[in-house]
Amino acid sequence: MSDIRTRNLLEKILPAVKKPGRYTGAEWNEVRKDPALAKIKVALAFPDVYEIGMSYLGQKILYSLINAHPSFLAERVFAPWPDFEQELRKHRLPLRSLENGIPLADFDILGFSLLYELNYSNILTILDLGGIPLRARDREPRHPLVIAGGPAVFNPEPVAGFFDLFLVGDGEEAFLEIIEKYSELKSWTSNREDILKELAGIPGVYVPSLYEPYLPAGSSLLAVKPKNAAPAAVRKRVLRSFSRSYFPENIIVPNIQVVFDRVAIEVARGCPEKCRFCQATSLYAPFRVKDPSFVVEKLFQSLRATGYEDASLFSLSVSDYPYLGETIKTLMESLEKDHVSLSLSSLRPKGLSADIVRNIIKVRKTGFTLVPEAGSERLRCVINKSLTDRDIWDAAANAFREGWKLLKLYFMIGLPTEREEDIREIITLIEKMTALGREILSSPPRINIGLSSFIPKPHTPFQWAAMEDERLLFEKQLIIKRSLKRMGHVQIKAQPIESSILEAVFSRGDRRLADVLERAWSKGARFDSWRDHFQWKNWIETFEETGVDPNVYRRELDRQAALPWDHIETGIGKRFLLDELGRALRAENSPSCLETSCGQCRGCDFGADIEREFNEKINVGHPQKSFLGQKTESVHRYQVFYAKQGPSRFISHNDLFNILQRSFKRAGVDALYSKGFHPKMQMSLVPALPLGMTGNEESFEFKSFYDLDEKDFVSGLNRNVPPGIRFLELKKIGAGAPSLTERIAAMVYALDLNAEDIKKALDRWREEKQWTGNDAEIAAILVRDYLTAKPELVKEIAIDRASNRVIIHIAFTPQKLLRPQDIVKHIFGLEHAVYIMSREKIFYK
Repeated sequence: MSDIRTRNLLEKILPAVKKPGRYTGAEWNEVRKDPALAKIKVALAFPDVYEIGMSYLGQKILYSLINAHPSFLAERVFAPWPDFEQELRKHRLPLRSLENGIPLADFDILGFSLLYELNYSNILTILDLGGIPLRARDREPRHPLVIAGGPAVFNPEPVAGFFDLFLVGDGEEAFLEIIEKYSELKSWTSNREDILKELAGIPGVYVPSLYEPYLPAGSSLLAVKPKNAAPAAVRKRVLRSFSRSYFPENIIVPNIQVVFDRVAIEVARGCPEKCRFCQATSLYAPFRVKDPSFVVEKLFQSLRATGYEDASLFSLSVSDYPYLGETIKTLMESLEKDHVSLSLSSLRPKGLSADIVRNIIKVRKTGFTLVPEAGSERLRCVINKSLTDRDIWDAAANAFREGWKLLKLYFMIGLPTEREEDIREIITLIEKMTALGREILSSPPRINIGLSSFIPKPHTPFQWAAMEDERLLFEKQLIIKRSLKRMGHVQIKAQPIESSILEAVFSRGDRRLADVLERAWSKGARFDSWRDHFQWKNWIETFEETGVDPNVYRRELDRQAALPWDHIETGIGKRFLLDELGRALRAENSPSCLETSCGQCRGCDFGADIEREFNEKINVGHPQKSFLGQKTESVHRYQVFYAKQGPSRFISHNDLFNILQRSFKRAGVDALYSKGFHPKMQMSLVPALPLGMTGNEESFEFKSFYDLDEKDFVSGLNRNVPPGIRFLELKKIGAGAPSLTERIAAMVYALDLNAEDIKKALDRWREEKQWTGNDAEIAAILVRDYLTAKPELVKEIAIDRASNRVIIHIAFTPQKLLRPQDIVKHIFGLEHAVYIMSREKIFYK
């Protein structure tokens, strides 16, 4: 099937899916290189939906790094939602990349980001739809190399059979080494086995086919041992020069709203806190920080390049960033003027000053998030969460005093040594927090509680612990829910216990789980991290059918036995993890990396040469903004005309507003903003186009203190919009003129008679009625019949024979809207007609 025909067919099926904007690409800052000129083509695959994957900074960094190389090309692909998967299978279309629409089987490398075990079933969907054999052993030289990185690969064994290799650790340097080595190897051999053996020599690369499973003494879980000359262990890659490591300022700006729709810059990697349940402490060690001047500089540059109205500083424990206060203060001096909000991830109450709280609410208030994890101080000592009740009260009080009325708190149940009084302490904590909020705010604050179950994770002191029985977990959830039910201002969102069990099984799983995963997927497992798609019954049946007992992976493990992930080295010694487990059982705290020297701790073997100290005085000038036009003392009112065509047809009305606002920021158009906690540009748009319909002369209004030149405005905006949106005209409107909606008189729509679907519909009428004549003549007959009893709002329907289109004039009344696609359906019996229709013009009074 030709590329043109395939793209046409893809556009045809998009109206049948829930969010077509997930699959169109054509976003701002997208990189589209010529595939014919690329020596190595890499597809970066994320095994979850677009909105999740586009929020992941790791993929953005790799995308930009690879595309910066003149010989390499990187494009993106995400797990298709079940409706799109169904359409692809129905039409026998392969899954393709967003940028150039390249079928996945035509790439040289398919690289997955594995962040979460409950995404594993989506890996198989992507491979299968891409025309790539599921099992690594079944792939031929013509197939792409299938690799994976990310936190989940620190126990790769459950999915080892599906991957050619894994990259363990930081990917900025290592991934490029893999691509370069693979490019070199391909020039002299096509033998897949030889290529993999050579790639296994790169530090941080694990090739599963070079290892074999065995059952260690005293264990019920399979471990692995090397064959022949393969390394006995694989040491994770660590990016040591982190302070000014690569950050992509020109990140892609999605056309639809994603989960974290903002500029986010990583201020630190790793975590100094050593929470004993937390896998990230080992996975991302050692704790490294960014130079604060670099953080400020890159954030300002990225905001200019993207037009985002939100920014975020993030790390595993952003409160531990030693330059947090000065960085926020410097940023907010500019961000407040530009109506850009700043948020922080994963706040730890201890050390969170009132000044920091005051600064981050200057633009807009969202929820204030605290993560106590446990209700009692005793249990927080067990898990090494260095946090007292007083720390929590002080942080909450600071938030309430600054006007925050929404608090988000996260707790975990089923932790080792947990008692009933620990559960009761969660309830007491919420009650006291409510009383504190009422005292400061004069009314109870809204409190959202996230409740999850403890899951023992590899490479943590609790990796040997058992996961609590589901019956007890359910009872604990029930106690908390019933006790807080009477508090109407408290909402609880509890992680389903069944999905936590499945996550626990795959977290500590071995190679036997590959058969379970493939069978569950073949029976419909998809998007297991999504409540409405998780099928626990399917998984239970699959475990029974494959003869694998899931409970084996949830029991307490022998501390002396080899574990499935022992060959993956994080740099945190097993002896240290055992010592920490002993301290946990004695409810003893361990100092953080910031409270003790490396010589005293000796928990890792990274050494003390990690750069963590910089000049706290930030040496970055505030960005000088330049705006289009001349600033005046009075407010000017403008009407803008633009076209919404091609891929932008599949952008919703709400998403279009975000795109226009960000385009204004990039182009330097200074519009007026609304007031209040959530300021937005004051824009008024005409009634929404149906999703998928072309708009050839759309319109919106805005206000500004700037006197704008039409030519400069149109050319400036057209340099700063994504493909498919094109600005046409700018007009000044009198201050006293009616609103945009009040001025609309009529709308004109067109239906393309050359489209394949309308031709088929006309052929059906021709055959059924025994009519003769060309398409335009048949359409004229059907239109004439419809007009005998036309709705009052239809002013005229005519056949334009020159363009072979049906032209529909509809009078506009805000109280009663007539949908043009309903008219087409009535006349021609055609569903999903919007994608072959256009709104040609809007007439104004």
